[in-house]
Amino acid sequence: MPDLTDYLKPEIISKVDNLELIAKFIVEGFFIGLHKSPYHGFSVEFSSYRKYTPGDELKFVDWRVFARTDKFYVKQFEETTNLNCFIALDLSASMNFADVDRSVGTEVTKFQYASYLAAALAYMMLQQNDAVSLVGFSTDRFEFLPPSGKSNRLVQFLTVLDRLAPSGETDMSRGLSLLAERIKGRSLVVILSDLLVEPRELTDALQYFRYKNHEVIIFHILTNTELTFPFTRQTNFRDIETGQELVTESGYIRDDYIALLEKHNRDIKDACEEMEVDFVPLSTSDDLGSALMNYLSRRMMYY
Repeated sequence: MPDLTDYLKPEIISKVDNLELIAKFIVEGFFIGLHKSPYHGFSVEFSSYRKYTPGDELKFVDWRVFARTDKFYVKQFEETTNLNCFIALDLSASMNFADVDRSVGTEVTKFQYASYLAAALAYMMLQQNDAVSLVGFSTDRFEFLPPSGKSNRLVQFLTVLDRLAPSGETDMSRGLSLLAERIKGRSLVVILSDLLVEPRELTDALQYFRYKNHEVIIFHILTNTELTFPFTRQTNFRDIETGQELVTESGYIRDDYIALLEKHNRDIKDACEEMEVDFVPLSTSDDLGSALMNYLSRRMMYY
């Protein structure tokens, strides 16, 4: 019998029309990938330290404390309840871009990939009895589904998600400001975006969330084409948001493009680390089960 995780590749998932089925598909495959590892999900908070005793799992040892004290301590966690999770989806037109390099094996747009991830996250949060909200934003749109953990929330969430489509330009400042106005009490904010904005625009919005003690996770989604720039000849590039066009010799600008993109991503990553915001880079060619498993496995080590 084939392993369910074999089917979690985006190009295969994209052939499934039902978002609820996709969400279950990803999450069940994710759980298979975890095998017997303890699963803490998102609704946990660090509680306290206690001294290490034989038999404790090494993954819960706080190595930073060991470096300072030369003693072994393990981190303990407690489940939180009634967590409100706001899943914020970038609706700008740039999210409608898909790989042009067919060798990567996927033609899934960044928006489709983000939608599949949003569906899986909502499914997971509701499985934990948490409340989920869906937010969509761009220059000309702001969609808001208030948080709820009721039994019909997944259907509502996926119904709204299914009718969303990218349009307009990126406006991270406006979108996240409108979201901040609607959050009552300490919450979890998950942002799904290609982050094609000036880093300052993003960090200004994040600082407010952190000032209010909200936990923030950013899933930074790009295509393999954007990450590797596989162009070598004269190419006509068109800005998918503004329609502006530029004809250039791709081979001459590739190194500069890669350097600028890496600096842009590094600046955002460094700012997130400084504010204790989780930053998770993803490619649309990454399978979603592994992406979730890798992130939550790392999360268990630090929380």
